[in-house]
This record gives sequence, structure tokens and C-alpha cells, in this order.
Amino acid sequence: MKLLSALLICLAIFIWHLTWNMALNKVRGLKWVSLEQIIVSSLTSIIIKIIAGWSIYPAMILVLFVTIAYFINMIHFRYFGNIVAAFQVKQFLFVKGTAKTNGSMLFQAAGRLVRWSDIYYLITFSEVIIAFIVTNGEKASPSILWWTLNVVLAMVILITIRQMNRLSNGSMPIHTFGMFVSYYFTWIMDRRRSLEQAQIQEDFQKEYASNGIVNEDRLIEDSWFGKYKGMNVILIQLESFQQFLLHYKVEGQEVTPFMNRLARENIAFTDIFSQFSRGHTSDAELASLHSLYAMQNDVVNYKHYDKKFYGLPKILRKHGYESMAYHGYKGDFYNRRTMMNTHGFERFFSEEDYLLQDKASSWLSDFSFFEQSVEKIKKMKKPFFSFMISLTSHFPFKLEERLWGLKLSKDLPEFLSLYYQSVNYTDRALQFFYESLKQEGLMENTVFAFYGDHEGVSPEHLASLYDELGIQQSNMLKSTNRMRMAQVPFIIATDNDVAIESPDLNIVGSTLDVGPTLLHLLGLPKISYGMGTSLFTADKDRIIPLVQFPNGSFATTHTLLYASDSGEYVNSTIFDRDKETIVLPVSGENKKAYEFSKQQISRSAYLISNDKLVIEEKADDVETAIVVSAQFSTNIEQILSLVNDDSIVLPIPLALDQGHMNVAINDLSGISKLEEYYRVQRKKNIRFFSILDLDANDKPIYFEDKFYIDVLRKKGHKIELVNPITLPAYLQSLPDHVLVVAVAKDDAAHQFTESFLETMSKYGINKLNRTKYRHSYVNLIYKNKGFMSLYEKTSEHSIDHHWEKNSILNGVSLPVDVKLRSQGALSGNKAELFVNQVPCCSNERGLNFAVIDMRKGNVIEQFVADTFSTTYIDNGMYRAIKEIPIPGVIL
Repeated sequence: MKLLSALLICLAIFIWHLTWNMALNKVRGLKWVSLEQIIVSSLTSIIIKIIAGWSIYPAMILVLFVTIAYFINMIHFRYFGNIVAAFQVKQFLFVKGTAKTNGSMLFQAAGRLVRWSDIYYLITFSEVIIAFIVTNGEKASPSILWWTLNVVLAMVILITIRQMNRLSNGSMPIHTFGMFVSYYFTWIMDRRRSLEQAQIQEDFQKEYASNGIVNEDRLIEDSWFGKYKGMNVILIQLESFQQFLLHYKVEGQEVTPFMNRLARENIAFTDIFSQFSRGHTSDAELASLHSLYAMQNDVVNYKHYDKKFYGLPKILRKHGYESMAYHGYKGDFYNRRTMMNTHGFERFFSEEDYLLQDKASSWLSDFSFFEQSVEKIKKMKKPFFSFMISLTSHFPFKLEERLWGLKLSKDLPEFLSLYYQSVNYTDRALQFFYESLKQEGLMENTVFAFYGDHEGVSPEHLASLYDELGIQQSNMLKSTNRMRMAQVPFIIATDNDVAIESPDLNIVGSTLDVGPTLLHLLGLPKISYGMGTSLFTADKDRIIPLVQFPNGSFATTHTLLYASDSGEYVNSTIFDRDKETIVLPVSGENKKAYEFSKQQISRSAYLISNDKLVIEEKADDVETAIVVSAQFSTNIEQILSLVNDDSIVLPIPLALDQGHMNVAINDLSGISKLEEYYRVQRKKNIRFFSILDLDANDKPIYFEDKFYIDVLRKKGHKIELVNPITLPAYLQSLPDHVLVVAVAKDDAAHQFTESFLETMSKYGINKLNRTKYRHSYVNLIYKNKGFMSLYEKTSEHSIDHHWEKNSILNGVSLPVDVKLRSQGALSGNKAELFVNQVPCCSNERGLNFAVIDMRKGNVIEQFVADTFSTTYIDNGMYRAIKEIPIPGVIL
């Protein structure tokens, strides 16, 4: 009986484990499990049974852990085409803040990757657990188990001997023995790449001994060189956009009509490949801004954000450009808040800098992102460089039906239908952005360029896409078909009429060429270490290494080569793009290109990881000064002018300060040196929050980033506004002929004493006083040589109003559409304000104001006065004091 129960448990575990191997093989496109996987599943069943014989609880926990690991990897493979790398697990779990900032987007994406059929895997897991419970850990004969274990181990040894040659030369497919063993083979391949890089390092040392510059090719000054010299640049990275979308129709409708128009009327390259690895979108940023390949076993944004870069943003800044970056998602996602400074941008606007009322696919909509960004770009000095990253077309493509722009039938595969709707929405948002720029005069003398970051259709849906596009499918074409889908659009548009010879739009290239191509048009020096080139002067026979595929993969005008996971050239798949046939991997030009591709990607990784991108002279004289100035908070210079030597200044945002700690948590000397550099540069007592002893410090602390407030309060500090401006004085400073809209949240009445209300009545506020405790409140005030309230209301209940454009209030015609909502603490605790359907309220406690130009009909200013605690506006400069009060305004 004991023997039978042991066999049943072993069988349940065997079926459970082998089922997971079959599941992973299926998403890989493999039809059968290997003999090696069958043997490993047998070995797993016996080992877990032995553990259960000691105690069933560790066995249950082990089965649960393995189930979760397999399921996560299956989900990951469905979209990314590979299992989760070990370093990604470490990154997610242990790098400060990563799990929190990345979790929201990851879980939303996972939701679309789960299938109803996955319940089968839960059933197999349940069968194992039930088997444990029924037998209650009943022990079988130890001799039988040990003999069985020895037999299975002997089979493992025989299989190992059979595969000895492939194991010794590294040509074993990494999935042969199953998922957990594949991590071992991945480790072997990583070691091989490390050895290759060590060899490359020896070749590089002589080159760097002189000046450290990689690419010394002279500039080729063709008819396009400098044609757009001095022009502004707006560069947009489009989320999940593929080349096939351009001019593609679904059921008679263009998916991207606006991009199609720009492509027809401007410069649109048609054979551009994406470049990314484990960092996906952030890798695409690295490729376009620095003309470097992503690292195959690291995410640069997390591991190498402290390195010195001198790419597109810094080159443009050196030549007088103001450079800003914009993205509608959280600033800490992919560590962008820190990395954008490393790239060389003066400021990075993230989700925290936008109003979030208008959402699409659960995030800030591209329409709202672009609309709000226009106002930010208007404030930039010319020439400017604006780098923008779109969001709505991000996987899992859950765009709300009310936002769909295409009428598609149910015959279309659901995933593709939702993908088309998402990219169509972004196409319409891009058109809105382009036309808004023209209306504001910002397209004059401006280069408007955009490219796709990576593919959007996940591997498991490629077969459906191939059917839609009429692409031949077979097991032999499976890998190279993926490469054919790895093309992304790259379009450069201007309003300037340039009558010169059209470039070769069919030249093969990649996103590494984006930066060099733009610099060529501007007539500026190339990126010294860049591995791409200007598409206007590129060689037609060039080789494009592709880092998102196995090492050695490449594309040329006539050939695609998909390298083998084993690292052996003879196992590669080669596709003739002209004849659309498979080519045998024999020695010759393709093998030389294969070796060149491996060398280039390893070279790029070496330069980044060893901080060899910028020579020391340039780093000291140019790069350091640029990075230091870029890291400072916006108003820090004003704060520094107000403080004395006995005060402390926190010069950078909290997230950036904590970002330094990611790499220097065990080495505070690095932070101390940078802190000392700041002190020398600014001649003030500048300190880093990371190494500031708050308990021992009794000096005033000055800062700008609001995120410090809660931390300092918890340490017993009082927070005050620095050099504050009273609400009456600020209202008086506003220009004439404006509409001031006030919307209250929480309690806005506490500071409205009888004397203060008497003062504010001169500014159109008459009904807000302490008797209206925690009430809702709205006011529309017209200022023109004085203040006149057009509409004022206070209530215990929510106040909701909508005035359409040209509505008449108290004899004044409104130049805009105004929709508002005020909910005091008694009725919902919220403030909303929309002007022409655009959100214009930061939803903070007190009075939220928006100022509208009555002539132009646009919002020119937004500000907040927390009239629960103060009669001053929040000017963004703060002081923290401990024990000894300093006169000021307490928040």
C-alpha cells in the first residue's frame, strides 16, 4: 500500500512538472518535450517525494514556489519571447523602489497575458497538494525510493554523456533540460560573453591609451549636412510602434492616417530595425540618444546610470540648446528621474508634473500628455531640444472603447484589434500635438521627428499577424519572421521647404542611427563613441547588429541572420530578403558579419560598463559641469541667494539623492566627494539628504522638492515657506483682462478671519469665511483694472458647473469652455477644473487657481493657496527647522 501511494504521489508530481515543461515549450514554438526534460521531471518527482517523507509542509512550499516560478516565466515568455533573467529578479526584489514603481504597469500587462486555459496548471498543482494531504506524508520504503533515485540519476549521467560534446562547446540549446537548468546554461553563455569582452578589452586598450574616443570617422558633408542648422528639435519615441503600421489598412481604414501623411510629405526611412534588450523602452532611449547597443544582461538605467555619457542631449546643450525630456508615467519607472539627468537633460517632466484627470488605458492619455507638454515647450528658450516618450499604445492595449477611432469587426483577432485601436489613438494624439505646435508658432524653424521604440505584437500573436500580412510561415522561418517584424518607423518632418535631392529612404539602419542622423541635419559633430551613423551618408552594404536577438544576429539590405542560442554559427538561421528563402550558414561573408555583430555589441557593453565613453578631459571640463547643473532643483539658485552659511541646502530632488544611494550604499565616500564638489561650486553649505544626520542637525534646512516634507516632519522638523508671497499680493500682480477661477478642496475657509475676508473682498472673494467650515467653494473672478466676481458659490454639498464657450456671466462673455467641481471635506474632498476639456487643477488642499487669458483663451498660470493653514501661495521653496523657531509661514 505504501509503495502504491508513493508511486501515485511521484506520478502526480511528474505530470505536474512535465506539464510546465510542455507549457514553456509551447510558447517557445516547440511541439514536444525532450527526453532530457522527461528525466529531469522524474528526478524532480522523486526528490520532492523524499522531502515529503520527512515533512509534507516543505514539499508543499517547494511545489508552490516552483509553480509560481514557471507561471511567471510562461507569462513573461508570451510577451517578451524569453524567460525572466536572474538579474531581473534581483533587480525587482532588491533595488530600492523598483518593485513599487514597476509593479503597477507589470500587473496590468500580466492581466492580458493570462488565459482561461491556464486553469489547467492550477488543476495539476491542486492534484499534487491533494496527493500530499491524502497520504499525509506517508513514507514509502526508503530502499525503494533510493534505488529509484539512483536509477534516475544514472539516466541523467547517461544523457549528460550523450550530450557531452554540445555541453563542452556550449552549443546546447538552453531549454533542453527545462527551465531551472536553462539558468545554468544561460550562466555559461554569460561567461562566454565575458571572455569575449575580455579579449575585446585587450584590443581596445591601445585605442583608449591615446584619447579614449571610439569613432574617429570624419564628418561627411553632403547636401543634407547642416541643412537644418540652428533649428529646434522635437524628437518623439512612440511606444510599441512597428513599421508595418504605416500605410496599412484594416477593413478599409488606415491605422495611422496622420503618420502616413507625414511619411508621404517628408523624410520617412523604411528599413529601420529596433534595438533593445532587457530594458525594452529604456534601451530604445539609449540607442537613439547615444547610438549605443543595449546590454544583454544588464539594464543600463539601473546598473550604469552613474557613468559618463556625451550623446545627443549634451552635444545639443553645448551648442546652445535647452534640452528637456517628457514622459507621462512615473518618474522612477526605469529609474528615469536619475537617468534623464545622466543623459544630459536639464529637466525631466514625468507623471508627477502633469495633471492626471484625463486617462487612457489607466495612464495619462497621450492627448493630455501632448496638450500639457505644449505649454511646457512654449516656456523653453530657443533653440530647444524636446525629447518625448508616448504611453497610451503600451501593452496590454486596454484602451477604453469610448476612445476607439476604428470600426473593426469581431472577425479580427482580439489582440490585433485592440493593438490597432491603441496605435490609432496615439496617431490622432500626435496629429493634435503637431497642429497645436503649429498654432502656437512652435513648428516654425523646428525639426519634428519620431520613431518606434520596439515591437508591439507579442510573440504568441505573431502567427495571427503573419496571416493578416500574408507572410509565409514555417518552423524554419519562425525566427527570421520575428526579425522581419522588428522594423520601426523613423520620420523627420519640418515646415521648411527644402528643395534638394531626396535621400535613400530604403537604406538599412536601426534606432542607433536616430541621433547621428539628426546631428547631421543640424550640422553638428557626431557622437564620438556612437556606433550608428547618419542615414544620409550610410554605406548601402552596412551590417546592422541586432541586440534583441541572440548574440551575432544581424540585418543587411539583403540578409537577415538569426543566431543560435548555443553561440555556434553553424546553427544560425539565414534568410535571403530578396528571394525570401533560407540560406545555409557556410563560411563566407555572412560568417564575417556574424563575428562583426558579436564584436560590436560586446564593444558597446565594454565601453558602458567600464565608463570609457568620455575621455577624462571632456568629463572634467564639460560633462561634469553639465551634469551638476542639470541635477539641481529648479529654484535652487534663488534659495541659495537667500540662505546664510549656517543653513543647509538640499540641492537635488529626493529621488535623485536616493538614486545615488543605489550604487553607493556601502561607499558613502563617493557621495561625500560629490557633496564637496557642490559646496565648492556654489560656495554654500550644500548637503546630501542621504548622509545628513537629521537627529544631530539643528540648522535650518532649505529645499525645493516636496517629497522631503513628510520625511523631515517625521524627524520633528517644522516646514515653512521661504520668502512667501501673500495671496492678495499675488492676485494683484496678475495682468489685466484675465479670468481667475478658484476651486476649493477639503477646508479652504480656516484662514478667512473677518479681517482677512475684508481684505479679500477687494479681490472678488466675499462668501468664504470660517462659518463655511469644510465647505465646497467656487469663484470666477474677472480682473481688469480691478476685480469683479462673475459667479461665487459656497455649499455643504458638491458644486458642479459647466459653462460652454461664449456663455455670459454677469455681462462678461467667457472665451473658453469651463467645467469645474468643488467638493469640500464634507462632500468628497476633491477639486477639479477643466478649461477646453484640459485639466487645470492640482487638486491640493485649499484654493486651487487657474488664470485664463481673456484675449487668447488659454490658461497662462496655475497656483495653490492652502488657505486652511496659511494666507500665502505655495511658491515651491521650503525651510525645515527643529527646536528653534524661525519666523516664517508654517505649512
